[in-house]
Amino acid sequence: MSKLNCSRPLALFFAARGINHSSADTFFETPLQGLGDPYIIPGMKESAKRLWDAICAKEKILIHGDYDTDGVTAAALLYWVLSENGADVSCFLPDRFDDGYGFTVESLAKALAESNYKLIVTVDCGITSLDTIALAKSKKVDVIVTDHHEPKETLPDAFTVINPKIHAHLQDLHILAGVGISFKLCHAFIKYGRENLFLDDKFDLKDGLDLVALGTVADIVPLTGENRILVRNGLKVLSKQVRPGIRALCEIAGLNADIKASDITYCLAPRLNAAGRLGNAKVAFDLLNTGNIIEAYRYAEQLEDFNRKRQSKEESIINEANMDLKNKMNLSECSSILVSGSDWHQGVIGIVASRFAKEHNRPAIVFSINGDVALGSGRSVEGINILDVLAKCSDLLDRFGGHPMAAGLCLKTSNLPEFNRRFELAVQEATGKKLSIPRLAIDGEIDLSDLNKDFFSVLEKLEPFGYCNAQPLFRINGLEPFKIAKAASYHSRGFLKDKRENILQFIAFNRNVESLPTQTLWDVVASPQLNKFRGDSIPQLQIMDLDPSEG
Repeated sequence: MSKLNCSRPLALFFAARGINHSSADTFFETPLQGLGDPYIIPGMKESAKRLWDAICAKEKILIHGDYDTDGVTAAALLYWVLSENGADVSCFLPDRFDDGYGFTVESLAKALAESNYKLIVTVDCGITSLDTIALAKSKKVDVIVTDHHEPKETLPDAFTVINPKIHAHLQDLHILAGVGISFKLCHAFIKYGRENLFLDDKFDLKDGLDLVALGTVADIVPLTGENRILVRNGLKVLSKQVRPGIRALCEIAGLNADIKASDITYCLAPRLNAAGRLGNAKVAFDLLNTGNIIEAYRYAEQLEDFNRKRQSKEESIINEANMDLKNKMNLSECSSILVSGSDWHQGVIGIVASRFAKEHNRPAIVFSINGDVALGSGRSVEGINILDVLAKCSDLLDRFGGHPMAAGLCLKTSNLPEFNRRFELAVQEATGKKLSIPRLAIDGEIDLSDLNKDFFSVLEKLEPFGYCNAQPLFRINGLEPFKIAKAASYHSRGFLKDKRENILQFIAFNRNVESLPTQTLWDVVASPQLNKFRGDSIPQLQIMDLDPSEG
């Protein structure tokens, strides 16, 4: 603790994350030199050479991305790097409703009908597209697959397949998002170009780290290892708002120049995702790549409009789903939540499933029924692999896929009642009919006096906060609340004082003033933060839970 020169709260923070004296320096210091050589990923050097060969031969290159923020930023990054270095390159982003997910036979046919592509690079997709890639090969089209999703036993017969999860010795890189893999390819491309005198040192790949930060945080991958390096450096680039599209989107979202990972999660990613959910993800792609500020504001306004519509549809579905839940299910007897409605928007049901799973602490699937077909989006909770549960009902499904915490599925509407019955039984079997109680991961117990100037001066160095690097969370007992007031519609703010007269302001989201205990001391679980407002940084506590004091 003394070697780290840190206070009790910081010592508790480090201990909870397994950070010791030897690893503290690498946690605080995140230079780009800490990134590994991209060539260590099999297929990377060959892919870089193939891209340069295509540029020299004036071959047309197609980037095939995905419609979420990770897929869009992965495509935008590679497009920027290739186009800036002389490539004849285009981008295809599938339409959620017309094209479906991934690199499909239909999307390949669309691409080849558009132009005579000789090289296709997939980003954030392609690892399971065996039939599509076989068809491309038969048409003498080379495919470079870059993906971070789980591979199946059989890999596609592509020109190269770049996915660290194929290789056990690359365990540290398994955490990369699709945009992280895209960045590795761009790094290899630049490195190969300089080694072979195709380009000089003027092109700076660091300028693309804003896109890497956006996609990595949005995809909720661990913010550790190389992801921490990429995001921490990427947030610095993002905060400069050099791209006209980023500047326009930040202004519309009401963000200042100091962008945090939480700003991506709650402000930027929902707007970028809204394009793929309700319209065409190409709007988000164009926003990120335009050099024209007027165009940028037009694209940003479109995304804002998509996001408003998404919010409206989401609330409508939630209201209907709650009625369905109330009428058909007894939560005290059920281990899962299964709701359905006619023509619920397919781009929104995943968000609703996520909210239900989190709110009720159990797996949730939301179905949109369209005639004879029911399309579902499921979300799980810690300890329950939703893919394993779905596998036990697979004879009722036309298709399903995803990962342990989130899945998509499709089945005949006539199979829905039996599926609901068997899915519930499978969840009960997985849990022993006992759902775990969600608990806050508290770093430790401290005094209010521990949150001093020295602590807050170091707090920002602990960022970026997110998955696998949560904000510090402490229990503090025996605090006197005062000057409590309403904050916005459903929140509260005020001040907390301990017996030594130490004072700190607080904010409590989704807790109105009337719901707070009065005439008593509080024991709180709270996260220390710096509230930045009009150029000032004000220390505060965000209360996550509280009870009347026991002491």
